[in-house]
Amino acid sequence: MGAEWPHARLSVIALVFLFTTIGGFFPMTTQPGEAGPGLAVAAMSIPGLPASAPTSSVSSIGAQPVPLTITSPAVSQVAVTPSPSLVAARAAAGSGATALSREREQTPIFYRYEVKVGDTVDGIAKQFGVGRDYITWNNADVQGDSDLVKPGQLLQVPSVEGIIHSVRLGETLTEIADHYDAKVADIIAFPANGLTNPNRLPENGTILVPGGRITPKPAPSLRPDPPALVAGPSAAPAAAPVGWVWPLSGPLTSVFGPAHPLGIDISAPYVPVAAAQGGVVVFAGGDRCCSYGFYVEVQHPGGYSTRYAHLSEIRVSLGQVVNQGQLLGISGNTGYSTGPHLHFEMRRNGQIVNPLSFLP
Repeated sequence: MGAEWPHARLSVIALVFLFTTIGGFFPMTTQPGEAGPGLAVAAMSIPGLPASAPTSSVSSIGAQPVPLTITSPAVSQVAVTPSPSLVAARAAAGSGATALSREREQTPIFYRYEVKVGDTVDGIAKQFGVGRDYITWNNADVQGDSDLVKPGQLLQVPSVEGIIHSVRLGETLTEIADHYDAKVADIIAFPANGLTNPNRLPENGTILVPGGRITPKPAPSLRPDPPALVAGPSAAPAAAPVGWVWPLSGPLTSVFGPAHPLGIDISAPYVPVAAAQGGVVVFAGGDRCCSYGFYVEVQHPGGYSTRYAHLSEIRVSLGQVVNQGQLLGISGNTGYSTGPHLHFEMRRNGQIVNPLSFLP
């Protein structure tokens, strides 16, 4: 028995080795649905993401990696109205080159300022550090020889002394600079204009013309003005294709003159506004807050242009060709307006003329 035991142990070891070898050549398989042992993984927290997230099961055969996307919250644009203390703080912060560079990057084209009780044009100009002319030049509703502004009125105040300009269809920087007696290089260098390519202006957009000025020029004498009218026609006349037609019917609330030197106002409670003559839409936009509000400008043959302001809706697009009497938009109360009406302007070769000299 003692001699047989070592032989028995050797036989058992040999059998175990034999089964192990055979098992390596013929692995065992599991049926679908059988679960194997899992691997525990600790959750990793990433700043800005939840500490845990639902997981999904994918096949290991042909599986593609899923990219992780982290979305940053949107940054809101807030218009800032500077106060005397803010202006002083800017002056102090501007002593260093880094602070000055940062300030230039954050400077907007203009500020929206709501007039408060006791405000004057001179006071507002001083608060923003610009000349009073830059308040009157950039707000059509503020008269140059008056210091009167009304509480609640919204003004556009340029961030630096300059002209806030709405770019028209086909305009060039050279034309804009010449018009305001300014320098092309200054327009390009102003960071808020974002002119990465000076040959491509943001049509229907807004730029600032630093150092620009508006120089009054006498309007061309065409024919004697008719007597002042107290009301427009009861209905828009069906005029011939040549000549002009009223953009809408309604009583005149302001006539062209020293107290209203840009055009005429026609009372109009949200009614269609038509083109006074055929032409091309060179501007269709604006800012709901101030001045003209939403408006359309049409270029006509012979160097004429017309402007239709305070619209509630614009029904044409930039570059569109329109016929006389075609719908441009709906009258409204946008911009600085005391009630729904249409502000109508006419220009010849860029100079303001009296619309009543042309309307039938």
